Amino acid sequence: MTVDKIFEQAALNWKDNKGVGTAFVPAPFNDKVLLYEVLSRLYVKNPNATTVIIVNEFKDRNEIIEFLTTTGDTDNDNEFKSLINNKLIRVFTQHFINSGSWNSAAKLCIWYKPEEYNIGTALYVDRCKFKLIILTKLFSNNSELTALYKIAPILDCFKQAELDELRVSTPVEEMWVSVELPESSEILKLYQYYCKYIETSINIFGSFDIMQQARVGNTTLNISSAEICNQLARENGWNDHLDMSYEYNRQIDELYNPNNLRDRASQTYEVIRNRSNLVSDYEGKLDTILELVNNHPKDKILIISKRGEFASKITDYLNNNSETDICGNYHNKVDNIDAVDIDGNPIFIKSGPEKGKRKAMAAKAQMTLNEKRFNLDKIRCLSLSNAPDKSLCVEVDMIIITSPLCEDIKSYLYRLSDIRIKGDKLKLFSIFCKNTIEQPKLFNKVQTDTHEIVNKSEFNDNVENKFAFLIVD
Repeated sequence: MTVDKIFEQAALNWKDNKGVGTAFVPAPFNDKVLLYEVLSRLYVKNPNATTVIIVNEFKDRNEIIEFLTTTGDTDNDNEFKSLINNKLIRVFTQHFINSGSWNSAAKLCIWYKPEEYNIGTALYVDRCKFKLIILTKLFSNNSELTALYKIAPILDCFKQAELDELRVSTPVEEMWVSVELPESSEILKLYQYYCKYIETSINIFGSFDIMQQARVGNTTLNISSAEICNQLARENGWNDHLDMSYEYNRQIDELYNPNNLRDRASQTYEVIRNRSNLVSDYEGKLDTILELVNNHPKDKILIISKRGEFASKITDYLNNNSETDICGNYHNKVDNIDAVDIDGNPIFIKSGPEKGKRKAMAAKAQMTLNEKRFNLDKIRCLSLSNAPDKSLCVEVDMIIITSPLCEDIKSYLYRLSDIRIKGDKLKLFSIFCKNTIEQPKLFNKVQTDTHEIVNKSEFNDNVENKFAFLIVD
C-alpha cells in the first residue's frame, strides 16, 4: 500500500467516525499530511467552515502554514492562503488558548501533537463539533491518554505491518565518501601490521573455525582447547623433544608450541578488534564529516558511528570548529557533566545537604536534553553510536554513517521507528577508509530498488577482500 493510500484511508476513518478521533501517526509518516487531507475534504464540502489548529510552539504554527500553502499545487496553495487570510483557518499556540485569549468554538478543532494532557485545551477541543487529535508519541501517563480518548477515541488507522514495510523501503540517495590512510604514516604501518598478523594466524590454523576451537575448544565434541592445540601442533611437526639447536625446530616451536597456539588464537581476536577500531575510528574522517555538515547548513543530521567513543570525538570536533555548538551526543559513552537546562542555564540542587551544588547530568539525561535541543533547532546534528536508543524521536534531512562496519541503513530505519525523514528521499553519506577492510564491506552491503548510490561508478569495486574477519565487541 502506498503512503497516499494510507493517509486517504486515515482521513476516511476519521470521517466515518463522525469527524471525531485521535490518530497516532508514527514515523516515517509526515503527520502534517493527515492534517492537510482532513482540511481539504472539509472545505470541499463546507467552504465557510471555521477551523482552529492548536500547536505547542509558535515554530509549529509557521511550519503548518508553510506546509499547507506550499504543496506545489497552485490552486490548493492559493485556496489555503485565502482560508488563512480570511481567518477561516486559525493556528494558535496552546498557551494562547489556555490564557483565554480565544473562546469561540470552531466547526473543527485539530489539536496537533500535544506533548501532555492539558485540561484547559481539552475543554476547548471538546466544545467543537468536529475534533481531530494528532499524536506522534504516546503519553507516558496512561490516565492522561484515557482522558484524551474520551474526547476523541483512537482511530483504527496506520497499521503496524504497513508502517514497518514503508519505513524500511524509504527511498535512499547515497553518496560514498572515501578517506585514505596516508602513505608511510604510522597508522598505515599499524594497519598493515594487523593485516599481516591476521593473515599469518589463518595460515597457521588453516581456518577461522580451527582458530576459534584453539581458543575455546570444541563444545560439540567436548574437546578442550588444550587438546585442539596439542593435536594441531603435532600435525605440524612439533613435539616435546625438538632439538632447539636447529633454527628450523626453533621456528616450529615458536609457531606451533601448543601454549603459543592458544595465546595466538586469543591474541588474533584482539588484533581483529584493534584493526576494526583503527579504521572505524580513524580521526582523518573528522575533517570529512565537518565538510559534509558545513556543505548542508540547513539540514538536520544524524551521524552514526560504530563506537560511542568516536561519536564523542565527532561532537567535540564539530563544536570546536563551529561558531556555536551544533552537535550533541546521543549515546552512553559520555562522562557525567554539570547539569544545564534547555537554554544552557546551570541547574543547582534545591534542597538537602548538598543544596546549592551543581546537579550532575549522566548519559541518559544528556541524551534527553540533546534530543530536545535538536527538535527545537538549538543544534542540528546528533552523534549516535551503532546501537542507538530506539526512543529517539526527531525529524531529519540526512544521515552520515562514518564506517561500513556499522549496520546498514535499512536496520537503522527499522530500529529508529520514531524518526521522520524530511522530503521524498533520505540523503545518506557513507564514509570509508579506502583500500582497507571497510571498502569491500561497503560494496557488499545489500541494496534495494529504492536505494540509489549516485557515485558508485567512481570507485573500483574489484577489491581483494583478504582476511576481512570482523569481530565486533
